[in-house]
Amino acid sequence: MKTKYIAIIMLGAQLAYTSCDDMGFLQIKPDSLELTDDRIKTVEDLDKLLLGAYNEIRSSGFYGGRTLRGFDVIADDGVADVATFEWVQMSAHTMNLVNAVGRDTWTATYKAINMVNQVAFSDLGESILSENPQKEVQFKAEASFIRAFGYFHLVRAFGLPYAQETKDVPEMGVPLRLRGVMDRVSAFEIVQRSSVKEVYSQIISDLEYAIAHLSETENPASGRATADGAKALLAKVYFYKHDFANAAKCAEELINTQKYDLDEDLSAKYARAEKKTITKETIMMIPSVSLIEDSWGGLRDYRTNGLALPTSRPSNALIAAYDHNNDRRFQTFYKNIDGLWYTVKFDYEHMDGIIMGYNELLLIYAESLAESDSNMDLALNALQKIEKRAYGKVMTVNRDKATIIKTVQKERRLEIALQGERLFELKRLKQPIRGEAWDSHKVMFQIPDVEQNGNPDVNMN
Repeated sequence: MKTKYIAIIMLGAQLAYTSCDDMGFLQIKPDSLELTDDRIKTVEDLDKLLLGAYNEIRSSGFYGGRTLRGFDVIADDGVADVATFEWVQMSAHTMNLVNAVGRDTWTATYKAINMVNQVAFSDLGESILSENPQKEVQFKAEASFIRAFGYFHLVRAFGLPYAQETKDVPEMGVPLRLRGVMDRVSAFEIVQRSSVKEVYSQIISDLEYAIAHLSETENPASGRATADGAKALLAKVYFYKHDFANAAKCAEELINTQKYDLDEDLSAKYARAEKKTITKETIMMIPSVSLIEDSWGGLRDYRTNGLALPTSRPSNALIAAYDHNNDRRFQTFYKNIDGLWYTVKFDYEHMDGIIMGYNELLLIYAESLAESDSNMDLALNALQKIEKRAYGKVMTVNRDKATIIKTVQKERRLEIALQGERLFELKRLKQPIRGEAWDSHKVMFQIPDVEQNGNPDVNMN
């Protein structure tokens, strides 16, 4: 597959993207629709639209960082030192249907999903692609990856956690929209929420297609979906589905390629965009090339290198979880300013949006092997790689299942801190979330008003 770097063709992506913004495409009842015969005529036009969907991933509501900060504030790893309505709500677990962060998460993610549905899963898109079978397979595979990633993002934010008690509860996942909206008839169709199990099944189906048809040699720095990126995300989906055997299998297949490794420099993967550092740790990312194309710009409120103190910071509970004297992660990523702890992890003018890293994959692998009563030696080895980099030496030698699982869960919090995962880790482990139950509706974003306006019978949280 010929590589087209997102940064190089951003202008083309913006052409498709602009028309979407002009019409307010995220609304359930838009004034106009973007995918029409007079606007989209060629494979090149579809490619621009597909690149617009990649660009949408870096938006604040999808994976651009603001929603990730929100997840950690709802959980117990982040603190928002700001009195604005939406952040006060997240801190107090009182999010409502007009919460700006929740609304943006819903609309931005569904926008990306609809864009890829238009490209590969619409009558017009399919008609154009039918004349180019090679592009048809490629675009469908890339669209499947983005759609799966989008629904994983949505179901975790707005749906119940995946568990035996919750997975089959009717209408407590998110609406599955699998065809591109192309006319007013389809724009007004009522789509009820699926169950969590049904949403996960669709995500897995899309990722399996993507793995089978995406390139295995595409450079992660291109920003386009790869088979490895899809497989890493699938391992994570299985992990949160508690299907540990399949999570371990996917992770092991990637680990055995030996294409990825832990960087000795803890900051390398975060600094890559701005400092041109070399990293082997990033498996899938949305690259950033400038301040105006900052894929993790929503994490800017953590940054300490501005003119004022950040408005977001790590919680005291997170700071206390580290070994201050021996953990290189703590010494590298945190500093005290006037008696409060802040993070320097994101102190860059622009950053790649890291979707999956090798460090997270190793921890998924270790815990999944232990949970599935598989190879404890391999589980311990994966854990020890994380420990050796963090502490300069191996800390765990006991092959006991319970010990490995408990230690991996501790290291997982510290290794990927402030990247939006803590909320879902607590839900996965059925642990309380600052006084709320793991399955409480108070720690879920509410279905926003923009959805209710066009889909009034949608089940609410």
